Order: sequence, then structure tokens, then C-alpha cells
Amino acid sequence: MIVRIVLFALLIEATRSYSGYWRCGRVYLTVSSVDSNLEMNWVAECSENEAIPEYIILSRKNVNDRDEDHGVIIMIKFSDYPNGYYKTSVKFGEPWLPGGWEYDQENPKVDPGLHCFPYWIASVNKNSTIDSRCLGIQPTWMSDNRQQLGNQRIASLLIPGTHNSGSFKGVPTFLENYIVCQDRSVWTQLVFGIRYLDFRIGYYGNEGFYVNHDLVRVTKVRPLLQDIRKFLQLAPKEIVILDFHRFPYPTNFTIEVHRKFIEIVYEELGSFAVPSTDMRGGKGPTLNELWAKNKNLIICYGNRGAVQDSYWLWNPMPQYWANTKSSTALKQYMERSITEHAHASTINPLWALMAELTPQPLDVIFGTNSLRKLAQSVNGIVTKFFGKEHGDDCNTVATDFFLGNDLINVAIEINRKRQR
Repeated sequence: MIVRIVLFALLIEATRSYSGYWRCGRVYLTVSSVDSNLEMNWVAECSENEAIPEYIILSRKNVNDRDEDHGVIIMIKFSDYPNGYYKTSVKFGEPWLPGGWEYDQENPKVDPGLHCFPYWIASVNKNSTIDSRCLGIQPTWMSDNRQQLGNQRIASLLIPGTHNSGSFKGVPTFLENYIVCQDRSVWTQLVFGIRYLDFRIGYYGNEGFYVNHDLVRVTKVRPLLQDIRKFLQLAPKEIVILDFHRFPYPTNFTIEVHRKFIEIVYEELGSFAVPSTDMRGGKGPTLNELWAKNKNLIICYGNRGAVQDSYWLWNPMPQYWANTKSSTALKQYMERSITEHAHASTINPLWALMAELTPQPLDVIFGTNSLRKLAQSVNGIVTKFFGKEHGDDCNTVATDFFLGNDLINVAIEINRKRQR
């Protein structure tokens, strides 16, 4: 009887933990996808028995530090902004990455753990702090939480990712509004904590292989593979999922062209690749099992014929894409997809929800609903969707302009507490 009571208590605690991210006064910083301004965010949904913040503070230092001057930039009243959002005029830009993580091909050593930029947000009630955190990079979050994550299977984790990860530069200005999906390099995405990369590949004969956004070529793929390799070397316990999802150009992407591309991928990344024999059924291998083999890259490949010839490539990874510019329709689609996948039989234990909005043909013609504007309108909704409701229902979630949401922190917190 005592055992049953203890188990029941643990179950209740675990249930609470999943929604623990979305609690009254929780704060986080994001970066606007439109103009790179800092955004103050907090949970404004509070019950009477919770400590309700009086003020939300943006500062240069942690307000909990024993320092008379915390470098307060902005202080606003909690009650004046019932939506839990305030956009500042403070530009984040592209600052130097702390902890030695600024890209350097010759760099042999970096510092693990969280590294903060000089921007902190806090919610306070009278003289007490309800929540405080910085905007920072988390390049080793899997390793940092290895005790909680080690026994969890890779397809059971919530993995933060980016959509069209390589579409961050390299196209003419007049195409940027509908081609560029990220404003940080692949290297920077990984350093911040992104662990799923979504690539679409085009082949241009003597010019080689490029990352494409549909039929538009964006940037050469080999330098991006080298960035990934460097990150995997510096962070050997971080498990990265690389999804070569589609091959849109040329239309006839032959098996011979696939083999040429696979040779390049193997040359750059083959030594890090988890063999497809580890794919298994169900939820795939645990992180401990992957770490024991000193392999930290899962490469999914969107052509089953090519996968059959390469033991180190995983089968195509299912993606659920709403193809809508409506945030309401996106939420409904993601809810349906979660239910559908729970009953689906797939050839890869990993799967991805593409949590971004998509411009429609008329938007491109008339210059409305750019990718930046659509990301700005939905990233806050995405944070709430996974932080409050569905974070424990999903595997990989990919977004546009990822600094506009708090999905990395959502994933870390939910994955840590899921073990309980």
C-alpha cells in the first residue's frame, strides 16, 4: 500500500513537472525576428495562491547578485501588460559568442555550460525575486544534464530545431523576405542549443552541392558540414540530428547524384555518424548508449534507396508541415499531428513538427506576410504551445528565426523533469 501511495505521489509530481515551465511570473527573453530588438516575456496567467509579480525588470546583471548596481535598463509594471509581453528598443544584434564559442577553426578548447549575454530579465514581488534568467548560449545542455537525460531515448526527448537551417544568407536582397528562414549561422544555431538541422539539397553540376530553399539555391553545403563537424568535436556529448529532408533541384536527382553527395557527407561527418542499426524500433537508443559509442550525429536521409547502401544513414524522418499562414490553423494542425503520429507506424523513431507559418503564393506576388513577419506573429504562440501544453507529446520541433521563441529552454526543462 505504501509503495502504491509513493508511486502515485511521484506520478502526480511528474504530471505537474511537465507544466512547470508555464507558471506565474516565469520570465524569458527573446529576439524579434523583424528588427533584432530584445523582447521581454513572462507568464501572466496567475492564480490567487501564487506570488504575483509587481514588476518585470530588464537589466545588465542578475538582480539576485550581491551588487548595488544591477544595470537596470527597463522596469515595467506587471499589471500594465496583461499579455505578458513587452518589446524593447534595445538591439541585440550579433554579439560575440561568450565562453570561447565564437567560431574559430583552430580553437581547441571551449567552456561548457550556460554563458550569458549581459541581458537579464526578472519578475519581482516586493523584495523577492520570483524568477530570473539571462539570454545566453547553452552549447552543452545535453551533457550538462546527463544525469537526467542519459537513460532517456532519443525519440522521447523534446529536441529544439530549425526549419530550413541553412537558409540564413546568400540570396539576393529582393528574395530574402521569402527565402531566408534564420538570422543566425548553423554554427551559432548549434551553440545556442539547437539540436535538429533541416537541410534541402540542390545539385548544380560543376558548381557542386548547395543548400536550397525549394528551387532557390542559398549557400554551398560543404562549409556548413564543416561547421557541424567542428561543433561535434568541441561538444562530443551533444547529440545532433541532421535531416537531409528533400532534394528539390534538379527535378531528376538521380541515384548517382545521391552517391556523389553521400560521399561528401561521409568525408566530412562519417566518423561521427550513429549507425542505422542503432535506429531500432520504438523510441531509438538512449543517450547513454550513444555516448558509450562515442557517436553524436544522427543523419536522416530523405531517399530510401540511398539509405540502403549506407549503414550510417538513417531512414527518412517524417515531417509534419501545416503549410498555412494562420496561427490558429497551425495550432490545430499540430494537435492533430501529435494524435496521428501517436498511432502511426514509421520507419524512423524520430519525427518533426514544423512549427512555422508559410507565405502563400499571393503573399509573394503582393509582397505581404514575409517569413520574418510570420515568425514574429507565431513564435510566442509556439513557446506557449509547447511550454504549457504539448512539450511532453513531441519529439523534434523546428521553427523559423528561433531566437524569437524560448523553445530551447522549454526543451531543457521538460527533458530534465520528464525523468522524474
